[in-house]
Amino acid sequence: MLLWSLLLLRGIAIGFLLEPPGCFFSGSKRSIGSIKVTSSDSTSCNNRRVFEPGQILLPSTEEDPTQFDTACVVNPVVVPPSNSYERWQLYYYGNFGHWKDGTKGFLPTGWCGLAESDDGIHWTKVVGQRERGAIFAPSDDPAAWDSVHVGVNDVLRIGDKELHMYYFGGSSEQVAELGGFTGVRMRIGRAKSSDNGRTWTRLGMVLDYDESEGLFASWPRIILESTKATSDKWQMVYHAYDGSKWRVFGATSTDQGESWTRKGLLLEGEADEESFDFNGIGTRAVAAPWKGGALMIYEGVNKKGGHSLGAAFCSDATGDGTWEKVGDLDGCSQLGGPIASPGEGCMKSWTSTVVGTPYLVPMPDGTLRLYHCGRAGDEGHSIGLQISESGGVSPDCWSPAIVKQN
Repeated sequence: MLLWSLLLLRGIAIGFLLEPPGCFFSGSKRSIGSIKVTSSDSTSCNNRRVFEPGQILLPSTEEDPTQFDTACVVNPVVVPPSNSYERWQLYYYGNFGHWKDGTKGFLPTGWCGLAESDDGIHWTKVVGQRERGAIFAPSDDPAAWDSVHVGVNDVLRIGDKELHMYYFGGSSEQVAELGGFTGVRMRIGRAKSSDNGRTWTRLGMVLDYDESEGLFASWPRIILESTKATSDKWQMVYHAYDGSKWRVFGATSTDQGESWTRKGLLLEGEADEESFDFNGIGTRAVAAPWKGGALMIYEGVNKKGGHSLGAAFCSDATGDGTWEKVGDLDGCSQLGGPIASPGEGCMKSWTSTVVGTPYLVPMPDGTLRLYHCGRAGDEGHSIGLQISESGGVSPDCWSPAIVKQN
């Protein structure tokens, strides 16, 4: 049971299939994509590489100014342009083969980075002021709850001048239930930035793990519709792992994110062993309003550890209600999906091993953007984009974004 739990922990939570030990950080330095890199003082270095359909951001190479993400780039968090800032922003996490304490971690977390864009498709990495060009790093205090690895999972614009990041992190605490591994006991924290994401100040932990839910609390998403002036409760969705299953939980805040109160289980996998989400539900994205309510795209994990994306719906656009898997999706054989699977349909060959960490952006013209991560074989994870022109989520609605290449 212990071995199976460790293998599952490697495979879920961040959008990955079960794989032999060590494969997470075997990112190659091959030239399969294009990254333009600029530092925060506008110094730039351009590399000519080739994108595959759907790929929009790739691990850095040894020649790039950013070096914290040479093994993988994962978990896109996308902030569209606003009156406060005219460019698209994409926050992500990655590492260069190990965590801050030198361990070769079981997740592709580690440090956080930033890229910017004029159209949400063609991206320029920003070189941060933390080690190896990161914008956010594990705590310098070795006893802190987030001293070993961190991962950005949502960014909100608070007024005109401030951004708030919701992230998760792990410490050196050893978890006996999983063989004494460090970095497993993850918790949720918050940080703020007043310079459009270049530098961050920690605001402390906002949600600890709860033993009744599992071994950690992680991957928080704030439902943006709930943060508007018409709502008196902010809504957070996150997930936990109890040693066998992943489940999605919720929390609410009545003081604009200063403190959070748990509201319980929101969504879990089906009991049918043939279901694409039998082993549970991990990372997820929420878009609202969508068809009068809120849409969730989530990672479902099957009995063998394979990942696919599914869909759920809440009739309350703020997410303060019951979540139910969508049951009338064209081309889907099960409740909720799958709407996308590794290397199939819109997900091209570069996702043949992994597809996960979804992030949704509803566009003013009614189209829907689905940012995600992917990987093939032992190559480094990269970030991609699928676009639904109709705003629907059935498998045939999605098309991979195409990056224009010189």
